[in-house]
Amino acid sequence: MLKENQTELLKNLLLEKKEQLLSETTLGQAIIEELQSETSYDELDYAEVSSDSHNLYVLRNKQLQDIKEIDLALRKIEKKTYGICEMCDDYIGIKRLKVKPHARFCVECREAYEKGLDR
Repeated sequence: MLKENQTELLKNLLLEKKEQLLSETTLGQAIIEELQSETSYDELDYAEVSSDSHNLYVLRNKQLQDIKEIDLALRKIEKKTYGICEMCDDYIGIKRLKVKPHARFCVECREAYEKGLDR
């Protein structure tokens, strides 16, 4: 179980990461829009712009998903359910939460979850 000061530290990490991601997604969206508004002079230019736009779009979607997970973790802090694995209901270790404060699963359940997705 997390101590109050640990939860507060992790909450601050979550808020900082969310702010960073919001800034990056805003910048990413601006770059995508700029790339798409550029005039392509030939097929190679068009292919490069399309590829860059796609890569930025994929990255932006990952960032938006991370923001959703951070928001979920922040709601869990408010509900006093933060740091509890969604699969086994055991506590998620502090070391894991320091690395990924929006973790939804303990290490063992995360591995099982990922193996289930590989099928």
